[in-house]
Amino acid sequence: MSEGSPPRLSRIEALLLAALAVLPFLNGLPADFTYDDKLIIRDNERIAEPAKVGEIFRTHYFGGSLATGQNYRPLVLLTYGVERWLHGERPELFRAVNIALHAGATVALAAWLVALGLPRASALAAAALFAVVPIHVEAVTSLVGRAETLSALLVLSAARLWLEATEGGRLRIVPYLLVVVLFLAAVFVKENAVVLPGIVLVGELFRGGRWRGPGSAWRESAPRVRGAFLGLFLPLVVLFAVRFLVLGGLLLARGAGIWELENPLVLVSPPLRILNALTLMVRYAVRTFLPYGLSADHSAHALVLAAGYADPRAWAGLLILVAAALAAWRVRLVRPLVLFGILLFAGTLFPASNIPFVVGTIYAERLMYFPSAGLLAVAVGFVSPERREVPRPTRGVVRPVLLAAAVLVYGGLSAGRNLVWRDDRALFSDMVAKFPRSAKAHYNLAYDAGRRGDVESQRHHLQIAVELFPRYYDAWASLGRIAWTEKRWDDAVAFYRKSVEIMPAYENGLWGLAKTLEEAGRTGEAEEAWDEAVEACPDSYPIAWHHAAFLEKEERPDEAEAEWRRAIALGGGSSSAHLALARLLSRQGGSAAETEAWKEARRALVADPSFSEARTFLRERGGRPPAGS
Repeated sequence: MSEGSPPRLSRIEALLLAALAVLPFLNGLPADFTYDDKLIIRDNERIAEPAKVGEIFRTHYFGGSLATGQNYRPLVLLTYGVERWLHGERPELFRAVNIALHAGATVALAAWLVALGLPRASALAAAALFAVVPIHVEAVTSLVGRAETLSALLVLSAARLWLEATEGGRLRIVPYLLVVVLFLAAVFVKENAVVLPGIVLVGELFRGGRWRGPGSAWRESAPRVRGAFLGLFLPLVVLFAVRFLVLGGLLLARGAGIWELENPLVLVSPPLRILNALTLMVRYAVRTFLPYGLSADHSAHALVLAAGYADPRAWAGLLILVAAALAAWRVRLVRPLVLFGILLFAGTLFPASNIPFVVGTIYAERLMYFPSAGLLAVAVGFVSPERREVPRPTRGVVRPVLLAAAVLVYGGLSAGRNLVWRDDRALFSDMVAKFPRSAKAHYNLAYDAGRRGDVESQRHHLQIAVELFPRYYDAWASLGRIAWTEKRWDDAVAFYRKSVEIMPAYENGLWGLAKTLEEAGRTGEAEEAWDEAVEACPDSYPIAWHHAAFLEKEERPDEAEAEWRRAIALGGGSSSAHLALARLLSRQGGSAAETEAWKEARRALVADPSFSEARTFLRERGGRPPAGS
């Protein structure tokens, strides 16, 4: 290890970088909740009040059945929860925190690069570019991008503390423990934080601002420091143990899978998948520097993939990346920042790259938040003065002018792209404009049209979605819902059947099919459909609730009572299910049934004190239990 305390970022440098990171994103503050912001933040009952905080740690990121869990990120959900408890559903305040986290990550990046001993001017230049590049807009302006900014801030802070904990070959316990705590927090913010040991290793290879190589780095490190490095894997053990306990799997829940709409690479053989993933890494690099065609959607048909090994696209990424790695290796002694940046880019993107395994998305600009720091270091490294024993005289004006121009251009483009996130309609229209053959983009635009009551536009985009991606069961069910509201029963049944054929356990499709048959008066078919729905989704509260209502309508009180009780259990003591059962019992007559009905209505009121219908039900019965109960 190098002797002496690591170089530090000055206060004025930190303030200037923070301001630079804030300015391009300020015009995004007034934007509304968009896309997944509504599901994860605005409408997420798990974070509605402090009393429910335990649910955050017992459920997966998107909520719902654990059988479908892919991600476990309780700490980022907790940050949203704390904000909701403090200021309610105010998107501008959520977004202000996102911007502050981006500013923190920018300063942390500069502090780490400076502490490594890399040239201060180069470190500051790379951080300045990191502050403004447009590919970061999705991570900063989209509220659910917080997982990227917060995890990057925690990892970079931990990497900087590692240098302090191990300076001079000694091991300082307090900063080391802080490293472990920050790392543990980071992996429960987002899974891609698992890269910290690799980040620390890359830092050691360049500690002192020069390429040392693995052999030199190993020889110059003290045994206690090597042991401390192994200790960094403890948070990973904790992460995977908790994921296994909660989700029932290390990567995914046992019943979860990757949908080919979100990631078509799930259908590709591993070797071809890896080749395509390498080409997508090159695409990430190009979009970082040339931010054209940026979009919040890159799902099926949005990107052209190599279908076989004879396609030149299959080999383009591999060849370009190998050439870049060889070029970086050749200049490692005189331009160490280039190789450093290549390793940082590849290492931080690797877990989400679809190379080691298929992840939930084929390509997303938010995933480039941390990896872009490596690419920007490469760019700065190429234009910075060479590291030589006898430095050559250089002209000191051109490089600052280039940097200032890049910062201004990128900052302006980022400010312009923020406007795309002002509301769902703007965001989804941008998706369709960028990728008109994206089925998901059309589905999202249809969703917004339906919310606005524009049924014709909704129908138009849903039809395009199923034409582009015939297995789009969500879109088929949405077409069924439109036909149902228009009382076109045969069409509705056909659409819902199509969605269930594609996804037999699809809750909305099963519910819609049974309800449509019921509304159409096809009672026998409806009963069969309800039975199939209950069998396919035994844990579904909506299906249990509507099935109970169907049984009650068909004058089968005993079966209806049993189903209402099942709905109450599935709904966590649902007030509406309690009241529905109370009404059923009251109609049965008799003092015992009336007493039980009063108790159920009372339970409904306890579950929801503002439930006026339950209060009215009790008032009609004198507000007290029947005599003799």
